Amino acid sequence: SYRELNLRINKLANSLLSLGLKKGDRVGLLFHNSLAYLESYLALYKAGLVWVRLNARLHPSEIRGIIQDSGAQILIHGPEFVETVGKISPDVRWVIQKGQGPGMDYEDFLQKGPDQEPKVDVFLNDLSDLWYTSGTTGAPKGIMLTHRNILTCTQFLLCDVYDISQEDKLLTVGALSHAGSVRILPFIIRGATNYLHSHFDPLKTFKEIETSKITDLSTVPTILIGLMDHPERSRFNLSSLKRITYAGSPMAVERIKEALRIFGPILDQSYGQAESIITITHLSRQEHILNGDPDRERRLASAGREYPGVQVKVVDENDQPLSSGQIGEVITRSDLVMRGYWNQPDKTEEVLRGDWLHTGDIGYMDEDGYLYLVDRKHDKIITGGLNVYPREVEEVLSTHPGVAQVAVFGIDDPLWGEVITAAVVLREGIRATPEDLMQFCKERLSGYKRPKKIYFLEDLPKNLYGKVLRKELKKGS
Repeated sequence: SYRELNLRINKLANSLLSLGLKKGDRVGLLFHNSLAYLESYLALYKAGLVWVRLNARLHPSEIRGIIQDSGAQILIHGPEFVETVGKISPDVRWVIQKGQGPGMDYEDFLQKGPDQEPKVDVFLNDLSDLWYTSGTTGAPKGIMLTHRNILTCTQFLLCDVYDISQEDKLLTVGALSHAGSVRILPFIIRGATNYLHSHFDPLKTFKEIETSKITDLSTVPTILIGLMDHPERSRFNLSSLKRITYAGSPMAVERIKEALRIFGPILDQSYGQAESIITITHLSRQEHILNGDPDRERRLASAGREYPGVQVKVVDENDQPLSSGQIGEVITRSDLVMRGYWNQPDKTEEVLRGDWLHTGDIGYMDEDGYLYLVDRKHDKIITGGLNVYPREVEEVLSTHPGVAQVAVFGIDDPLWGEVITAAVVLREGIRATPEDLMQFCKERLSGYKRPKKIYFLEDLPKNLYGKVLRKELKKGS
């Protein structure tokens, strides 16, 4: 119950403070989704301690680097990370482990603390998180978030996304170390029921939805596609679902339409990034519809419009606003935006110049204020002196009936500068050749935008948060 949860959180918070930790000290958490993970980060918030978010897929050397960079004095972890923590434990003062192991036992440690509210004054502008980036474009950076950021995001979700009753049930299969930690907060506030899965397993997800009458699923496009394409999906009754929220990366329009045909008009998309606590624009359920209206269906390709209280602009290289339809960098300003990067003032100044967060995303706004993302700034391909954005090519390939997943990227070439390359995952039971897909592109894309090389994979490499690792694909090409 929530009463039991609150008492356990209080005990853990007080036990942590009894070690001599003070407000603002950093604590690393290394878990897969679990009740102990939820208890741990909520206890840190209550105690005024700073949650150092650790991606469960990181190499021990990468975790060590984050521990050292953040100055975390304590590490709390799940039983599956004993070996990993053994390689980095000298870098922290205290190790608390869920289950049996060499560190302090989580349950014994928690029970030592009193269950009263911790005697710490926590204010909105106090630091709450060091959210380390996934490092897909370089070394991870510690994003400094405040309690104001977390609260504002929660309020926006309650205002614009979720109409929650105590009877609702949220299933979280995405990592709590990422967006899942915030998506769960509105359901806690409303007293709804939360279900946590440690890993994404399609069959387990289907069974949970059917058996527990799940109303809400929080996910990312890669997980949603995994559910759509699963051969046993039709065996299960998924009619209890009334919302599927997805975020984290763009989703091809054809796949969105397919999801609407499968699940009904219950999809809800948010666009954001960790530097803006995953919340910038929103395409609501009411706008995820297939009714033959070309304007409304065209907007399925968009990331929606600004959340209330969020400002968004598209600017040129000199930060000058662009007109509707013109492509430039997306910038944003709101109470969601981070304080900056931990111990990196130069990068902070660069990204937050002019008091606007420069997202590094390329896009344009239409005349109605809908934001269309073209791609990440660093993913742009320059071939024969011409700019090509991978997402445009991916959207075309995704309309092929045999394509389940696709990632497009550039490979260095002495003649062209970069050659457009596509890695494709075919749908189960479908046979196709690279030549088939190249012909398909020839009928739909300008010559300079067509892939010159296409190869097939069983799956695309992704980070913990479901984002395709183009850097890994380039290495293997």
